[in-house]
Amino acid sequence: MLLPIKKGQPISLKKALLVVTVICWTVPIIVFMIFLFSYYRNNVIQKTEALMEESLKNYTSFHSQKLNEAIESSKKISYDLVLEKAWRRYKNGEISDAGFYKEVIGNLKSKYINDNRFLMTTFYLSENTDKLYYATREQASYIQIYTRDVKRYAEAITNENSSDANVKIINGRIYIIRNLYTTRNYTKFGTLVLELNKEKLFDGINIMKEYDLGFFVDDPGEMVLYNDELKEKDEKTVLKELKSKFNWKNNRKMVKTEDKIYQGILYQQKFDDYYYGAVLIANKDVIFSEIRVMNSLILFNILIIVPVFIYMLYFISHNITKPMERMVKAAKNIEGGRFGWQIKGNAMPNQEFTYLSDAFNRMSSEVKYLFDYAYKEQLARKEAKILALQSQINPHFLNNTLEMMNWQARMAGDDAVSKMIEALAVLLNQSMGRENRKLISLAEELKGADAYIYITSMRFGDRIHFDKDIDESLMQIQLPQLILQPLLENAVVHGAYTVKGGAINLSVYQEEEKVILKITNTGNLSDEEERKIKALLENNNTKLPETKERHNSLGIRNVNERIKLIFGDNYGLSIHTEKGVVISAITMPCNWEEDDNGKTAQISEKPEGWNQAR
Repeated sequence: MLLPIKKGQPISLKKALLVVTVICWTVPIIVFMIFLFSYYRNNVIQKTEALMEESLKNYTSFHSQKLNEAIESSKKISYDLVLEKAWRRYKNGEISDAGFYKEVIGNLKSKYINDNRFLMTTFYLSENTDKLYYATREQASYIQIYTRDVKRYAEAITNENSSDANVKIINGRIYIIRNLYTTRNYTKFGTLVLELNKEKLFDGINIMKEYDLGFFVDDPGEMVLYNDELKEKDEKTVLKELKSKFNWKNNRKMVKTEDKIYQGILYQQKFDDYYYGAVLIANKDVIFSEIRVMNSLILFNILIIVPVFIYMLYFISHNITKPMERMVKAAKNIEGGRFGWQIKGNAMPNQEFTYLSDAFNRMSSEVKYLFDYAYKEQLARKEAKILALQSQINPHFLNNTLEMMNWQARMAGDDAVSKMIEALAVLLNQSMGRENRKLISLAEELKGADAYIYITSMRFGDRIHFDKDIDESLMQIQLPQLILQPLLENAVVHGAYTVKGGAINLSVYQEEEKVILKITNTGNLSDEEERKIKALLENNNTKLPETKERHNSLGIRNVNERIKLIFGDNYGLSIHTEKGVVISAITMPCNWEEDDNGKTAQISEKPEGWNQAR
């Protein structure tokens, strides 16, 4: 699993690929959807509605023109004076009823019945509304239809003092009713009723079959439908709402309404003789079929795009991100110290990652080899250096001891020689390191120190006083061989010996998690000597002088280096002067153990033998 991204770090390749893929796929699709659902869809709706409005205006213009022509035709009968003259002659008794009937019927037939725009024509005198003069194209009983539907409207208009043409829609039939007046003294003498032929009225109108059309004149309660009747119940609901929005004050105005299925438009226009209202109702699924096709196309594209998008994500994950995660995981294992880690498992999905995987495995193997080689070489060099440091103990002390033993033997042959030989044997055994151990217990190291103290005491006598203060609980701690003897020798040579006598104290104690081996001796160090000792302990490569003191300086440096090599740079030797006393202190860890690679590590348990030592 990838580590969390810290501030300032670049995002992972997986996230970057996911973001880029989503953006590259979703942004064009979203833009395309927005275009279709906003611009294209609205454009289709606007154009369709504009086409509907234009069709309704054309329908109104065409239809009103035919109505106006029929009204003009109804007015012309007054101008040719045929009916007026016949009426005057009939009124003056110049012609009989039969003659008057013949002239009226002949005139009506010639004017209207021979004109296929009209189905029926009726005339009656104002003073006798029951006596009808009519002609018709239909075979049905016209008198019955007239009496039932038209008569009351016609007689109401007869009672009016107006020659205006009145257009009436009665039970789906269109009538023009107007009073006839004389041209001289403007005397009303009769009423003319004309029924228009709806087929001829609608003839020539080019209306889309998807539209349901109709119109009303003056009264929205009576309508003539282009398709005779509305096909659906919902259409009647829309038509009812359109009628409710009719207003006599509106002129050349579009009124719209719609429900879930249908959309309706009402166009109102005022003419000289009537107020015309045209209605168009259309099924939205039909008129907006392009949108339905568009929606189907979008759905089809989504059904294609979504699987492709999912496969794209799978492809990126399988071929890029997962192999990359495997390589990152392997790199983190290498970073965590698991050198030689190999990318195993299934083969990489492509040539590029196969090459990178193989190259990584080869590199990891080479890193492990180089690390093992360097580490083992370092251990070998460390071992050799420790052995070399142990072997570098100067034999000068041995020569002095032998000289002293020889002098003592010449002076008197007693047990002192034997004791000195035993002490020398102890020192020789430690220096030789016959068991090839780098570390020994404090008890063993103190045996060598005691041997050295005994020999030195025999040499200097009462001039040097030795004292020990050892924490018995620390007798089993492990430490390098021959680290006390060089410091005791240094205390003798550079301390008590220089002042012609003095005291040397060896103390071992625990301070928190550290063990301190401290040697104090009477004496003093000059600033120059302290500077040289400091340089020596800091591993400065200053060349040691070729003097009799060179072996002492070498011993001090060897002790410090060995401590640091084994326990680490946090431990070692320090030498300084404090209140007329030279203090040499070795600092070591209290609890530690040696691992398989020769490294040391602190542990929580006490060293072996701790309880017994206490």
